[in-house]
Amino acid sequence: MKNFYERMCHSGLAKWVRIIYENAIFVSGVIILLAMVAQVILRYVLKMNLFGMDEIILCFVFWFYFFGGVNGSREDSQIRADVVTMAIKNKKVVWGLRIVTRAIELIATGFLIYLSIGLFITNCERMPTTQGLKIPYIVPQFAIVVGFILMFMYNLGHLLGQIVNGPEAEEDSVPPEGNESAT
Repeated sequence: MKNFYERMCHSGLAKWVRIIYENAIFVSGVIILLAMVAQVILRYVLKMNLFGMDEIILCFVFWFYFFGGVNGSREDSQIRADVVTMAIKNKKVVWGLRIVTRAIELIATGFLIYLSIGLFITNCERMPTTQGLKIPYIVPQFAIVVGFILMFMYNLGHLLGQIVNGPEAEEDSVPPEGNESAT
């Protein structure tokens, strides 16, 4: 059962999900860049204002931000203040602490999923919109729901992988899909 997380990430569904969110990150990043450049040129060079551009940028920023968080969860590259595990030399104790940390991450992410779904449902019922272009708030807020669900799934995979691989597994391995383009 070694390399559980790597095998999980190489499944067809996982690859499909990864392709979708990576393309969404790229597309939304390009749109954000182009929209901001257009806004700066119009506002400061041509002395014009493009009505509602901030609202459009905001929608894409939500998707960009939360899918970036998903990618960080997949790669397990979030910033951690893991000082305790640096001081402890016993592999089993460090492994146990990491299991506890992952479980806390899952509980927190599960709570955030609950809150984000509640927010999304409330706004589906009320259907508030932005002031200018009348974009429904559910457009950017759906990114919160999808992002937290995917982060939960990747964190669950990391937790299960750590449990299955045991304390002797090398913790600082390369992400499972990090260098596929090189092969």
